[in-house]
Amino acid sequence: WDDMLTEDETDTICGVYRVSTGPNGPQTTDLLWWPKPSIWNKCGLVVGYWSSDCKSWFQRRIEKLRAGVLVLKNPGDW
Repeated sequence: WDDMLTEDETDTICGVYRVSTGPNGPQTTDLLWWPKPSIWNKCGLVVGYWSSDCKSWFQRRIEKLRAGVLVLKNPGDW
């Protein structure tokens, strides 16, 4: 059981921001720098190991981050 990340730990690693979306009460959406595991597992890059396609995807994201053009995504945009 101690090998599992909590939701808060996963959110920290993925760079999750909870953003207010509504003026009438506590309505929020998540914006993420990186996909959560539940999103990543559905993306088509998961083949059981860190492949060259995974590496390329990661490097493109890092390049955009360093250039200041990386856009946060909500879970539905992944």
